Amino acid sequence: MRTTLDISDEAYYIAKGIARDQKRALGQVVGDLILQSVRGTRDASITMSDYGFPTFRCSRPVTSEDVKALDDEE
Repeated sequence: MRTTLDISDEAYYIAKGIARDQKRALGQVVGDLILQSVRGTRDASITMSDYGFPTFRCSRPVTSEDVKALDDEE
């Protein structure tokens, strides 16, 4: 299903990073995160912070150059 979502920049960049690292479509990642939060299941690489926000493990450290590259894509 196609839809438009209005999400925070922070949520967008996190979901986009997960999609990039897992080589998946952004929509698939967002949909999976929603389902995981409702079902209470968690992917081994995605956990929920104490504040209820998903965090994820990267295959390598995220550098300031990585962040700048994402900003340049916009």
